[in-house]
Amino acid sequence: MTTTDNNTSFPEYLSRGLLLFCLVAVGIGQSFIFTSLPPIGREIGLADVRISTLITAGAATFVVAAFFWGGIINRIGRVRSVIIGMSCYAVTIGMTGFVLHEALERNMSAEQTYYFVFALRILFALGIAGILPSVQTYLIAHTDIKHRSATIAKIGASFSVGMILGPACASLLSGLGLTAPFYIIAFLAGGAAVLASFYVKDTKHVRQFEKPPAINWFKERVVPFLGMSTLVILSITGVQQIMAFLIQDRFHLDVAETTKQVGFAMMTMSCFSILVQMILVPRFQFGVITLIFTGTSIGISAQLAFIFLDSYAGVLFAMGLFGTGVGFLFPGIVTAQTLLVKDDQQSRLASMNASMQGLGAALGPVALASLYQVGQLVPFFALMFGLLLILSIFSYCKSKLGYTF
Repeated sequence: MTTTDNNTSFPEYLSRGLLLFCLVAVGIGQSFIFTSLPPIGREIGLADVRISTLITAGAATFVVAAFFWGGIINRIGRVRSVIIGMSCYAVTIGMTGFVLHEALERNMSAEQTYYFVFALRILFALGIAGILPSVQTYLIAHTDIKHRSATIAKIGASFSVGMILGPACASLLSGLGLTAPFYIIAFLAGGAAVLASFYVKDTKHVRQFEKPPAINWFKERVVPFLGMSTLVILSITGVQQIMAFLIQDRFHLDVAETTKQVGFAMMTMSCFSILVQMILVPRFQFGVITLIFTGTSIGISAQLAFIFLDSYAGVLFAMGLFGTGVGFLFPGIVTAQTLLVKDDQQSRLASMNASMQGLGAALGPVALASLYQVGQLVPFFALMFGLLLILSIFSYCKSKLGYTF
C-alpha cells in the first residue's frame, strides 16, 4: 500500500524534497548552457553552427538514452539511478568548464575544445536521461493514487523552476568568470548526489535480476498518451522558439528591445505554469479528466488570443493562458499514462515518456519556425488543431475504448 500525504513521515518528506531538488538542478543544467556556451564558443573561435551542434548532440543523445534507462532502473534501483545520473551530471559539467577555461587561456585549440565538449555533452545526456524516470517512478511508488496528479504536477514544476533559474544563474555567476557557472552548478549537482545517497531511502523497490519481457509500445493502451506528451512539449518549445520572431515582427522592435520583451513573455508563461502545477493542482487534487479538459480548453483560448489580440499586453495575456493550460494539461497526460500500466512497468514507461518528451523538445523549434515562415499566425492555428486533436483522442479513448481514470 502506498503512502498518503496525510501520514508521511519526515524522512519521506525529506526524500521527496531532495528528489524534486535534483529535478530543479537538472533543469538548471539543461538551460544554463544556452546562455553560457554561445559567447564562450565564439570567444574561443567556434562557428555558430558548431556551437549549435554541441547542444543538439546532447538533446539527441537524451532521446535515445532515456528509452534504455527503464530497464537499468529496474535492475539497480531508483535511488542508485538518481545518484549515478547526478554524479555524471556533476563530473561532466565540471569537466566542460575546465575544458572551456583551458581554451580561453589558449592552452587548447578550438578544434580540440569542440571534440572534448562534444564528448562531454553526450556523457552528460547519457547520465541525466535516467534522473527524471527514476524520480517519477520513485514518487509514484511512494504516493497514493489519489495524490498522483499532484505529485506529477510537482515534478513538472520543479523542472520548470530549474529551466528558469538556469539562465539567471549563468548571468549572475558569470561575473565571477566565464566558466564559473560550470563549476558552481557542478558543485550543486554533486551536493545533490551526496545528499541523495545519504538521505533518500527506497523501501518499495524490488530489483529485477531477470530481463523483463520486451514491451511493444505500439500495442500498449498508453501509446496515444505518449503521443500527447510529445505534442505538448513540442508546443512549449515551439512557442518559445517563435516568440522572438512574433514580437519583433508584430511590434517592429530592435534586437535589444525584442530580447527584453521576449524575456518578460517567457517569464509570464513559466510563472503561470509553475503556479498551476505547484499550487492549484496539489491543492485541489484535480483528476485526469478535469486536468485534460481544462488544459486543452485554456490552451485553445491562448491560441485565439495570439491570433486576435495585437497588442503586447495581448501577447502577455496569451502567454499567461498558454502557461496555465500547459500547467493543467501536462500532469493530466502523465498521470493518465501511469494509470494505464502495471506497477512493474512504471520505470520503463517513465523512460519512454522522457524519450518522447525529448523528441518533442527537439522537433518543436524546427516545426513551428517552419510554419512561421508560411505565415505569422499559421503556428497558432496548428497548435489549436493539435490541442483539439488531444481532446478528441482523449474523448475517444474514454468513451469508445472504455479507458477509466
